[in-house]
Amino acid sequence: MLEAQRAAFYAGLPVSPASRRDRLQRAMQMIGQNAEALCRALVADGTAPDAESARAAEVEPALAALQAALDGVERWMQPEKARGLLARARGDHVEYQPIGVIGVALPASLPLFRIAGLLAGIFAAGNRVMLQFDAASPRLAELVGELAPHFFDPLELAVVTDGGFAELAFDLLLTHEPQEDHAAMAARSGKSPVIVGRSADFAKIAGTIVAHKRANGGRAPLAPDFLLAPDDQEEAIADWLWRAAVRAGGDRALLSGTEQRRLTRLLDDARARGGEVRTAEPRRGGMPFHIVRHASDDMLLMQEDIRGPILPIRNYARIEDAIAAIRRRPPPLSIYYFGRDAAERRHVLEQSLSSAIAIDGAVPSLAKAGLDAGRDIGRGEADFRRFSRIRRVCRPRLFGFLGRAGRRAGDGVGEAAPALR
Repeated sequence: MLEAQRAAFYAGLPVSPASRRDRLQRAMQMIGQNAEALCRALVADGTAPDAESARAAEVEPALAALQAALDGVERWMQPEKARGLLARARGDHVEYQPIGVIGVALPASLPLFRIAGLLAGIFAAGNRVMLQFDAASPRLAELVGELAPHFFDPLELAVVTDGGFAELAFDLLLTHEPQEDHAAMAARSGKSPVIVGRSADFAKIAGTIVAHKRANGGRAPLAPDFLLAPDDQEEAIADWLWRAAVRAGGDRALLSGTEQRRLTRLLDDARARGGEVRTAEPRRGGMPFHIVRHASDDMLLMQEDIRGPILPIRNYARIEDAIAAIRRRPPPLSIYYFGRDAAERRHVLEQSLSSAIAIDGAVPSLAKAGLDAGRDIGRGEADFRRFSRIRRVCRPRLFGFLGRAGRRAGDGVGEAAPALR
């Protein structure tokens, strides 16, 4: 069920306001049309002393939470301008993306009120959900399990009773009501890719990609981990990356002996598995830069953290294939996109999930909590944000790409051949 929900989630991106409102309305209908039966189940489970108390303490607050989300979801979804004059001048903004499939293990106290509050935030944020009730609420669990299929496709909401719930690979798992601390709500993250579109100017972008990868010796938190290239242009892109790496300015980052041995192990494994390693020695000094063509998922460098100047290249036939390759992993911290095709750029923005996305040479940065520090937000909007992946969309610098100074004519690199090792 988890993988089926995840496939349906990705197939439904982007999640429209209408879809979110529809799910919230159906949640209200499920509770409102079955209020008496739900109250009886709460009394039978010992959660409430009588039906009147159950209605006042759980049913009515549950409906109010869902109604608040229904009223506010379209406003909450609106992108917000990024902080800082330069970011605003570039057009950087922050948007709220769904996280994916959320697992919720419900507590025994006030179970209906809490499930409604959680569903309000989860559905408003555009997610799918799997619920597991506490063993102390058997009647409510049985009733909601019977009612849910009449109002929801199991690919939207599923009530499960199987063991091992906490071991499932949810995009986010809640075992209690979320706290105020955002760190407790962090979703898992995967490797950060560079997507090079067919419309990109390879000569122009190569220096930018190399500069991002070489930052702090390849150990920067948002450094790209691998590159996705059109299958008929991979060799040309690798050549431009090699030239840019040779031209790159010297860096003062150093690797320890342990780090050097680890990178050597990754490169040896890549060669053994069919990879072609091209090594560029920067003319002005610094660490060698390694480009690995024909990278595959079974290579260690596609499984482990690289944290060094190694850039694997994967191929794709269509942009949908590149997005699918990213989706097979947990959503990354950052995505880099290069291309002049506006429709393709919009497709990547809508169909991918990440904490940051950098467009055409922008330097990625993560959105910070409390974006609207001067504006009070209610509990409903706070829950919407907790169940959203906050993504910062970063636009190019006003005065050109990184590394442009290094791309000068007549530097003698144009005719040099890459070193294969």
